[in-house]
Amino acid sequence: MEQDFFTNLPLDINTNILSRLPLRSIAISKCVCKPWLNLLESNDFEIKTPPALARVTSNNWLSHCMIFEIEDEEEADLDSHDLHYNRLTDSKIYHGSSIAGVAANGSLLLLVVVTTYSNPTCCLHICNPITRKYVYLDLPEAYTCYLSFGFGLSKISGQYKVVCINTFSGSHHVYTLGTGTWRRLEDGAPSGFNLPSITAQSALNGNPHWTLRDPKQRMWICGFDVETECFSIFSTPPPIDGRGRLNGKLAALRDCLCYSYTWDDEIVIWLMKEYQVEESWTIEYKLSTTRFGFDKTKILYVIPIKIFKDGDILMLMNSNQLIYYSNKTRTTQKIDMFKDASKKCTFALIFTPSLLSLESFGIKNVLSF
Repeated sequence: MEQDFFTNLPLDINTNILSRLPLRSIAISKCVCKPWLNLLESNDFEIKTPPALARVTSNNWLSHCMIFEIEDEEEADLDSHDLHYNRLTDSKIYHGSSIAGVAANGSLLLLVVVTTYSNPTCCLHICNPITRKYVYLDLPEAYTCYLSFGFGLSKISGQYKVVCINTFSGSHHVYTLGTGTWRRLEDGAPSGFNLPSITAQSALNGNPHWTLRDPKQRMWICGFDVETECFSIFSTPPPIDGRGRLNGKLAALRDCLCYSYTWDDEIVIWLMKEYQVEESWTIEYKLSTTRFGFDKTKILYVIPIKIFKDGDILMLMNSNQLIYYSNKTRTTQKIDMFKDASKKCTFALIFTPSLLSLESFGIKNVLSF
């Protein structure tokens, strides 16, 4: 009789082997036997695969979520400036509704969903795009046009938190996943500022951040500490060449806050090397739009998604085009994974693939998409 070696392997060795498999193979492994299913669905199981790219598109009341594995420069064919990627999942998320904002933290995504254009109410969903499970959250405020949202993950407690900012009333709330209730926060730093409505944020070290304007229309950055549940306000990059503090887009790259904007023929990408230290803002890239091969008058903004080890950059342009910039040749090319995203509202962000179960938070109304 043939011996079953996997049955006799210690649990920690089984776990180590399975955690190194590609995501697609891990999903298939759940069907092998019940012990593997229980192991792979436990929160103690951690996937050792690199971060993945989530692409969410929304158009004509139909929203899709696609997950891609992307390879770093050691594997990609840099001479042809070709980014290698593999599509893992392609899921229809919603019918009759549209995604208005997306945020990632850890393994979960926060989706801001608009139900109708004539009556722009919205709702919140937290989902794991790998397990295709989500949970619906009620809103703490009725008037959604004044609300902005953030999604945080505590590295100490492991708690996921959603923060809701109402810049009109000055009332702010926080929701800890699994508790089922919103808590009112003390009136904090965002009060009196203007944030874009129903948009999500950029996360750094598990904490959400937004750009905002003061009453004099000057740009600032707002951060929310998930542990202390306190807000902080600090400056955007300093003026250069008499331009003033320009309106830009916020991201997180290389464990730093990133702020990018377009001006004349340039895309300028700043990194804040020391958190909340204005003097640490450093220009990481100045990219000439003439090298992009696109009509510069149609480049509204560019958001860096990932900087590779050799300086190549994966960027989202105008919410509907992913472009890959080669630091070696100073050229760019469009990426095929977004070729069907034309004229759609698109979100692209890096997240950590995981089989994290929403049921493990004690949530009973977990749904599938």
